[in-house]
Formats: sequence, C-alpha cells, structure tokens
Amino acid sequence: MSALEDEKAFTLLEQAVYRAQGLLEQTKYFQPFLMLLNDAGEVELFENEVKDTTESYALLEDTLKKRIKEGGVDVMVLAVDTLIPENFVQDVPSGIRLHLEEKSQIGKKIAARFLYVPYELCRAGEGEMFVKLHSPIPVGFPAEYIVS
Repeated sequence: MSALEDEKAFTLLEQAVYRAQGLLEQTKYFQPFLMLLNDAGEVELFENEVKDTTESYALLEDTLKKRIKEGGVDVMVLAVDTLIPENFVQDVPSGIRLHLEEKSQIGKKIAARFLYVPYELCRAGEGEMFVKLHSPIPVGFPAEYIVS
C-alpha cells in the first residue's frame, strides 16, 4: 500500500473520530454513521433518523452495499458507539468502533479493520462535557464490503 493510500484512509478515519467525538460531547452518545471517500476525493456522509442502533446500522450497511455497487468508493468507514469486546478492552469499556475498508486492499486476506477508540465522558468542574480519547485498538479481518 502506498503512502498516498495510507494517508487517504487515515484522513477519513480522523474525520470520523472527530465527528463521533463532537457528537458525544453534545449528546453523550451518537447514532451510527457512514463516511465514504469517493474516487473524486470527496467525502460522503450518510446518516439516518432511526433511534434503534442495530436497525440504524443495518440501514447504513444497505446504503453502503448500494453505494459500492454504483462504484467509485475508495475508502469506507462505518462508525458506531459500542462497548469494546472483553477480549480487547483494557481499562475503558466504551468505544467508538470504526469499520475501515479500502479499495487498495482488495485481494488481501486481512483487508479490513475494526479500530476501537476507547473514550471517557468527562466534565471539568462545572464546565462543559468533553471526551477523552484513548489509544486505538486495531483488529484485522477479511473485508466484507469492498471486495473483488
């Protein structure tokens, strides 16, 4: 994978983390969302108004599958507010889970990753809420969406 491909994936991941962090600071949780980087280098954001997280996530998966069939998806990040699985959790169980897949990884055995970003909701005295992010926990697996 080239440095340019790495940079595109990192940039989209960073945008997704900052979006999730901002939503957490406002509402203490966030609904799943999907961010795509298309071949033109534009970021596409998909959300829905469904309150049930599982249903919302499933609808985003449907959107993702349709969008990939249309073509032009370079990198995808599907984000959800979750508890980190026990076998990966360290000290902080709450996490932002980012499902990352990239067109540049098609054909590789381990072509997708979950990045769990542990977070804590904090308040400085009587001040506003802020989100303390911890080091991401990467988990690799075969791609599910961007496949050949």
